[in-house]
Order: sequence, then structure tokens, then C-alpha cells
Amino acid sequence: MSSEPRMVDVTIFETRTVPIPEPEWCVDPHDGANYFTDLTHNGRETAAAIDTPHGTIRFLGAWISQAPYLVGSPELHPVVSVELDSGATDFDATDIHRLTAVLRARADELDELAAQALRYREGDQ
Repeated sequence: MSSEPRMVDVTIFETRTVPIPEPEWCVDPHDGANYFTDLTHNGRETAAAIDTPHGTIRFLGAWISQAPYLVGSPELHPVVSVELDSGATDFDATDIHRLTAVLRARADELDELAAQALRYREGDQ
């Protein structure tokens, strides 16, 4: 990690450009921010996936995120955002073993994402 933070210019309300420090892991172009406090840094999203008779289902999407300018409760350190969908999908009983294998692998991936967020926290990124 570099000692100097990367700076990016973010346009607020299409009229004002504000330079902000950008973490090395952020991939968000920050388009559409209306207020400085709306700015959120987002890392690359990953998700679990499983093939079903109805197509591939992506679930448990997760990414490193930080909203350092949030009013009231700014996120001073990176967090892990996880999408939890309450939708239901039917699986044949014999396919449940495939699903549980995907879930076990995803749990390991989420543990690694959390470890990355902690490393960024320790490095002030």
C-alpha cells in the first residue's frame, strides 16, 4: 500500500468538484452523488452462484464498503456489505448437497473478505 492516498475528483450536483481521498480497493466511480455525505467507497463485488433448472442464481453478494462522510454514524473503517435475499428457490432434495457445498465455500470467501477489510483498517486504507 502506498503512503500517499490516491485522490479523485467527485462531482456533486453536476456543478461542484470535490477532491476526496480514494482507498486503493475502491472501484466505484461515485457517479450520481448529490451530497458529499452520500459518497460511499465500494470494492469489487463477489457472490456465490449455483446452477438450477431455472438458470444460474447468484446470491450472498458481498463487497468491502466505507461511507466515511455519513452524517450521524460515519464509517471510519471499511466494513463488509452483504446482500441477504429472502427469496425462495426450490431444490430437488438430491441437489441440496451441491447447495451446501457452495455455502461452505462462500463462508470461506466471506471470511477472507473480512480479513481484507481488517488489513485495510490496520493500514488506514
